[in-house]
Amino acid sequence: MSNSSEQDLAARPDEALHADHDSGWLLPAPAARENIHTRSIVVRGFRRDDGLFDIDGRFIDTRPFAYQSEWRGDCPPGAALHHMQLRLTVDSRRHIQSLMSAMPSTPYTGCREVNPNFQRLVGLSIGRGFRKALQERLGGTEGCTHVIALLSAMAAAAVQTFSSSFHAPRKSGEPVPARVWRIDSLIDSCYSYRQDGELVTRIRAAQAQPGPAD
Repeated sequence: MSNSSEQDLAARPDEALHADHDSGWLLPAPAARENIHTRSIVVRGFRRDDGLFDIDGRFIDTRPFAYQSEWRGDCPPGAALHHMQLRLTVDSRRHIQSLMSAMPSTPYTGCREVNPNFQRLVGLSIGRGFRKALQERLGGTEGCTHVIALLSAMAAAAVQTFSSSFHAPRKSGEPVPARVWRIDSLIDSCYSYRQDGELVTRIRAAQAQPGPAD
């Protein structure tokens, strides 16, 4: 259900909205420049005790300088221009069982009025065809461009969540979770998964052998 009280889901004032974005880059040294905008999309997957999965996502835009907004007044450095949060609870078939949404910070006060529309996604699969379903149910004035971008990232991350669940440590007696990952759905989806490539050839060969293929 849509969460009408967004206070609890908002970031604390002392919380860093972005991780350290200045280290770890392997690109060539840039020309002289200054940072004027940062966007981060963070998605985390959780295996619940009841057998369901939570996919939590957060979308944040910030500016490192103070500025004046016609709609929000004085905005201090680091204030979030966009801050959207979602939680998708999905079953082992990747169908959405429930959805929670919050918009702690938006450029316009009316943005939050779209929250109830996201409930249209409950019952859908986040597998193949999900992006098309997003446009059908939340396209144009029915949704939010930034939330749709976040949902797309969450659907992709959900695939990795199920893969991680297969490899994660299990409690004693807990059954091995079913594999959601299927090579057929990845064929020709990118360079590495091209039909005649080395990777697909090796995976096909491994599948022909006894035991699970990784």
